[in-house]
Amino acid sequence: MALFSVIMLALLGYQRALQQGFQSQWQVRQLWRLALEMGEPETPLPPDEWKVSRQQTSASGCVSINVTITSPAGRSGQLSRLHCSQKVKSQE
Repeated sequence: MALFSVIMLALLGYQRALQQGFQSQWQVRQLWRLALEMGEPETPLPPDEWKVSRQQTSASGCVSINVTITSPAGRSGQLSRLHCSQKVKSQE
């Protein structure tokens, strides 16, 4: 019976560690997905619990967008994107 209890405690600890790892990985994926969305010229509103700092500058027909985002757990990431308009030349 004691051996069974020890094994069960070990398995519960392993399951808890796996769950924490999955939650951490999900937050990192969510962080980068939101950072990519916020790096677009037209941005949706971020979730309330997330902190977002977004700076946009324009020069020579290009728009530079810098995003810093922090998750509710304190993980943060920074993303910079450059959007340039493409001029299409008409062929005659």
